Amino acid sequence: MNSLDDSRKAFAPERRAFSANTTIFKEGDQADCAYIVEAGEVQIVKMISGRRVLLADVHAWGMFGELGLIDASPRMATAIAREDTVCMVVSKSSVAQMMDGAPQGLNTLIHSLVQIVRTAGQDLAEARYQLLEREKQG
Repeated sequence: MNSLDDSRKAFAPERRAFSANTTIFKEGDQADCAYIVEAGEVQIVKMISGRRVLLADVHAWGMFGELGLIDASPRMATAIAREDTVCMVVSKSSVAQMMDGAPQGLNTLIHSLVQIVRTAGQDLAEARYQLLEREKQG
């Protein structure tokens, strides 16, 4: 193998396969990576008052789990492979290297946006829960 092949291998993304109905990560877990769906589908769900609330379906080339790569907060939701799924893995260390090379103002902006998305995700889950409860009541 020549040095060009070695360098390509070093930058080749790790891939992970998940069988249908496999939990990829759980709400509250510490984040060490994010995922890009290559094939399959992943559901992002959050528990609200003991009830599972769907936040998103992630399809091919969609990314999930990325917020935990930017800040130190735990996973805000659970990711479940809806069908047999293959994902590319984006490591926390590779994102940290990119962030270290970014201008300070950009880091501040990105951290601010992550907090906005986390708050919006919680608000979305609460709103969907309230809708499910109203539908259940009549």
